[in-house]
Amino acid sequence: MRLQPSRAAIVLAACLIPLSAAAGKKKKGPPPPPPVGWHRPAEAGWSLDCYHPPEWAKLTEIERREARAKALDEIVKQWRGTRNDGITFEEGRIDDAETIVLGRPAVIEGVVQANFDQCAAVAGGKAQPDVWASWLKALPGKLTEGECLTPWDFTMFDYLDINTGWQRTMPICKGNKVRVSGTVKDKYRLTEKGAWITVEGDKSKPTVGGEYPCNQEGCHEGQLLLRFVSTGGVESVLPIEGGQLIFTAPEHGEISFRINDTSFFDNAWFKNGSIEDHTAIEISPVE
Repeated sequence: MRLQPSRAAIVLAACLIPLSAAAGKKKKGPPPPPPVGWHRPAEAGWSLDCYHPPEWAKLTEIERREARAKALDEIVKQWRGTRNDGITFEEGRIDDAETIVLGRPAVIEGVVQANFDQCAAVAGGKAQPDVWASWLKALPGKLTEGECLTPWDFTMFDYLDINTGWQRTMPICKGNKVRVSGTVKDKYRLTEKGAWITVEGDKSKPTVGGEYPCNQEGCHEGQLLLRFVSTGGVESVLPIEGGQLIFTAPEHGEISFRINDTSFFDNAWFKNGSIEDHTAIEISPVE
């Protein structure tokens, strides 16, 4: 005799089947929050860590300020090479960028995000570090575009350093006219047995072409030079003839000076007894 299942048993079995099937499936939870701080996604095959910015809009105002300061401090460490990950940028460019950003706290968030994009491109092999360095170099100009930070209405005195490259980088505004001069009585030489010269350079050794920073007509070895770099990153190098040059800035930018040389290890000032020469540099406004 075949027994028929009761109606109640059929209903109970129907209820248990979907419950058993559902028990084998795990519910998906919310996705993990995006990383904040130094992180290198393993699945992406990055070659270095990059600093991930927080979700700024989700922070309180106090948290946001603290996060800005921390993020800027961390990315500057990487720029300076302290993370030992192969990234090191020019100190002067780092100082310029940091100064501009610190004066404009509201732009830090955008800078940190843009820096992350640059880092990610390098870490992922899509760009070289020099592209990142170029972005950093142009950053002050982009952040201050259209601004004039320091109208040249003062006189700057300094001494020429013949043992280093470009020195005393200073901002200058479009239209500012300045006189750049170096004392022509002070002497130095570029090799151990070389001729004693002044800021006028060695007239017997023109440097047209080659690896000298000034390699155009009118440039000589050891001569005093002026460099202008526009906010857009365009660079011009000018020889200072006769120890003096009057320069008008074609746009906002910065100026610096050095001698026209390719190495500095054996450069030396002239000495007469205990007195050593030192070329004085003056940059003053021209009315």
